[in-house]
Amino acid sequence: MAGPRPLKFFNSTFFSLLWLCSLTHGGQSLAQGQDTTPWSRDLQVIEVMLPGLYSNANQAYFDGRRKVDNPQPRHDLLIETADNGFDVTLSAPDGTVIANQKWSFAEDDQREAVRMDISDADGTPLCPVWWTRGAAQFSAEGDTECTDKLDSPIALALSEQQFWWTPRGASEAAVKLHKARQFTCYADIPGVGGGRDIPYTRYDNLSLHDQGAETWFVDKDGRNLGLRLFNVDWPINNYDGYFTRDSLVIYVIEQLADGSTKEHGYAFTLPEANRIGINLKWLLASCFMISGKVDKPTM
Repeated sequence: MAGPRPLKFFNSTFFSLLWLCSLTHGGQSLAQGQDTTPWSRDLQVIEVMLPGLYSNANQAYFDGRRKVDNPQPRHDLLIETADNGFDVTLSAPDGTVIANQKWSFAEDDQREAVRMDISDADGTPLCPVWWTRGAAQFSAEGDTECTDKLDSPIALALSEQQFWWTPRGASEAAVKLHKARQFTCYADIPGVGGGRDIPYTRYDNLSLHDQGAETWFVDKDGRNLGLRLFNVDWPINNYDGYFTRDSLVIYVIEQLADGSTKEHGYAFTLPEANRIGINLKWLLASCFMISGKVDKPTM
C-alpha cells in the first residue's frame, strides 16, 4: 500500500495550521476590545494639566484700570499633587492663606463626566462638581441645589494657560487665574555690556514667577532694588483701531525710604519667551527659565 504523497500531506497540514491560527488570532482580536469611556481619558488629562501655581494678577490689574464694579482682589492658587488627589491653597500675595481644600477625582458613568469631590482642610465635604471636555478646555459645573458653603465653586474652566473659578452666589464673578512660570534672575551693577572689562557686582539666584511676582535685593550702597515679571494678557486694546498684543514684561523697581515704589524702566518680548533681559547701563538684569549653564547648545 502506497503512503501519502509528500506534497498532498504538506498542503493539508499547512492549511490546517492556517485555519487554527486564524481562530487563535480572531480570539485575540476580540480580547483586545478594551475601549474606555471619553470621561476616563478626560480624567487622565485633567490630572496632568491641573497642578501648578496660578494667579489672577492680570485680572486684578485690569479690573482696577477699567474701574469695574466689585473688582477682584489679587489671589494666588497653588494646586499640588497629593495622595488620592490634590492639595489646593488659595492665598493673598503676601502669603496669607485664605483657604485650603482637598480635591479628588473619579469617573462618573451615570453623568458621563469626571466627578471632582471637594473637602475643607478639616475634611468637611463641600459641593462636588462634574468636568466635561469642551473646545480646547475642560469645564466643570456643580449642582445649584447644593448650598453647603460658598467656598465650593459653582463652575470651573481649565485650559493650558488659564484656570477660571466661579464661586457660588449669583453676584460672584469668576476669578480668572493664569498659570505661572518660574524664572531665575540675576542683576549686575553697573550694567556692563559689549564685552567691556569693567568691574561689576552680581546679585544672583533671584527667583520669581511671571504673573506679577517681585524679587528684591539690597545693593552695596543700601538701595532696595527689585525685579518684577508680568506676562500681560490684554483683555482690552490701549488704542482705538489697534490690536494690543500680549507681552512678557520685565520691570526694574526700587523701594524708596518713604515706602513708595519707583519704576526705573521696563522691557518686553513675546509672551511665550522663556528668557528676558534689560540693560539700563547702571543695572543689567536677566531672567530665564533655563540657565545658560545647562541649556543645550545650538548652531
